[in-house]
Amino acid sequence: MFKVRNGFLFLVLAIGVMGRNTSSDLDEDCELNAVDTMHDFCCDLHEEGPQFTECQREWHDKIQYSTDEEEQSYMFCTAECTFNSTEILGKNRQSLRLRQVKNHLESYLVNDADVDLLYATYVKCDKHAISLMPHTGVKKLAKRLSSYGCHPYPGLVFECVANEMILNCPAKKFQQTAACKETRNYLKQCMQYLKYKA
Repeated sequence: MFKVRNGFLFLVLAIGVMGRNTSSDLDEDCELNAVDTMHDFCCDLHEEGPQFTECQREWHDKIQYSTDEEEQSYMFCTAECTFNSTEILGKNRQSLRLRQVKNHLESYLVNDADVDLLYATYVKCDKHAISLMPHTGVKKLAKRLSSYGCHPYPGLVFECVANEMILNCPAKKFQQTAACKETRNYLKQCMQYLKYKA
């Protein structure tokens, strides 16, 4: 099976939270030290499109993960593949073609408010991903991803968008599963830590 189920995500998230000893574990940023949320589509706005599914299949054949690091590589390469297939990734692999992002969102979302929310999220996450590039953890990740020909920027954007949609999804579109609620609670704690630290 190439897709991580919500129940498994919830279990790993619970283990990850229990395993933290100090707040310094979150020094670099939540998405580098927390469980990947990009495969957990808790908000009906941020859906699993056919490009993502196809890229999951492609990268599952290339990275049959058995460790957390391998799974992270798999998800980051899947994110880059997805962005490439929707033509929203810039040629330097460290920027988004924002006009193309808007066009893509308008092609599958019917509500203008939903388009605006997700577009603003992509703009925010583009800047956020760029700000993370100099971090030590991202440099280590980049080295690991380079062996697969992948770059960390698309995965950082994708993870950020997933996190933002878990945190800011309109109430009627948020999936009220135990895993999604637990993930949202963890991300809220993580964001509070980062605000306090700043």
